[in-house]
Amino acid sequence: MKLFTKYNRINLLATIVIFLLASVTFYIAIRYILIDQVDQDLSIEQHEIETYVKEHNVLPEPIPVKDQKIAYATATQVLTKRKFKTIDIVDRDDEKNPYRTLQFGIVASGKIYTVSVSKSLAGTDDLITSILLISSITILAMLIASVVINRLLLKRLWKPFYESLNTMKKFKLDKRQALDFTSNGVEEFTVMNETLRHATEQAQRDYLLLKEFTENASHEMQTPLAIIRSKLDLLIQENLSEIQSKNVQPVYEAIEKLSRLTQSLLFLAKIENNQFSQTSSIDLKEKIEQKILAFNELWQNQNISVSTSLHPAHVNMNNELADTLLNNLFSNATRHNFPNGFIRVKLNGKQLTIVNSSMQKKLSDQRIFSRFYKQAEGSANNGLGLSIVKHICDVSGFAIHYAFNEQQHSFTVDWP
Repeated sequence: MKLFTKYNRINLLATIVIFLLASVTFYIAIRYILIDQVDQDLSIEQHEIETYVKEHNVLPEPIPVKDQKIAYATATQVLTKRKFKTIDIVDRDDEKNPYRTLQFGIVASGKIYTVSVSKSLAGTDDLITSILLISSITILAMLIASVVINRLLLKRLWKPFYESLNTMKKFKLDKRQALDFTSNGVEEFTVMNETLRHATEQAQRDYLLLKEFTENASHEMQTPLAIIRSKLDLLIQENLSEIQSKNVQPVYEAIEKLSRLTQSLLFLAKIENNQFSQTSSIDLKEKIEQKILAFNELWQNQNISVSTSLHPAHVNMNNELADTLLNNLFSNATRHNFPNGFIRVKLNGKQLTIVNSSMQKKLSDQRIFSRFYKQAEGSANNGLGLSIVKHICDVSGFAIHYAFNEQQHSFTVDWP
């Protein structure tokens, strides 16, 4: 969920809760004020009745007044404390309506009476409803205006952030490019942009130094490794004893492994330095058929069956990178296979899929294309083959996907 959306939801929820609480409080306050006003009117009526009784010693005749009723009832004792209450009274139209009633005791002509003065609350309720309706519409309009203004205002305020985010998405560590952030007047975003600029510049410097070290180290090691390999070849040709041959063999294998490692690292450095920028239209079907012929003897030795479904396909990429891509994919399918296993190759106009049988478990989806990733420790390979495949796909504008199902490893390369 976006921060902007999350803020809007929280803000809207808080506003609605405040609106509901305010509405309830406002209703209670308005009702209390209006009921109190009715109670004061009833108290005035009580005062008038008591004044009339003092002057004439008789109860005044009830005068029919709209929304007001006066009733007298004889009592055995004087009601010393007056009582206010809200009751429903049936009107002339046989409809129940709420009335506010005041009861008090009085003595007239030597008799004790309980006087009930009632005033209709229908008008009061209508007034409360009207006030609440107007207030609710006003608050709702303010709520809608607040949401709209906040949405437009926040979208405008956060615009520099999303521009900086888009700039960071386009940033490539291996490209020598400077971040170009849009200037804005918000101090927080300016500080963020400066921090990002310094961090990316430092990361670029560290990356270039590491890449230069890797390239130089790989290049410089080639000469001494070639000399060591040459001397070992001469030594092996000598009449060595069985023990001497066993001692020399691991050294020769280690030199070969180190040589392959330096060659792979040097090849990766060349890819990252864009030294394979020259591209052409490659007949992928023809090139795959050539690779199958090259690997065929190796597959026959291991009794690995190969099935193909090849359709014409042309891709625009560097020829050397195309060779390396196919070599690494076929080598990977062969290395992780087993005798009497199988390899399936499928090619169409937009996709190449290579599936191989294997006794090994699924590779890590997160690390499969990382440098030096090996499923098992002590493996003879250097863990750079699939990393090279991923780099080739990236620079060529391809996408590569890995899948595992029923002891079958599958690599799929897609291109536009």
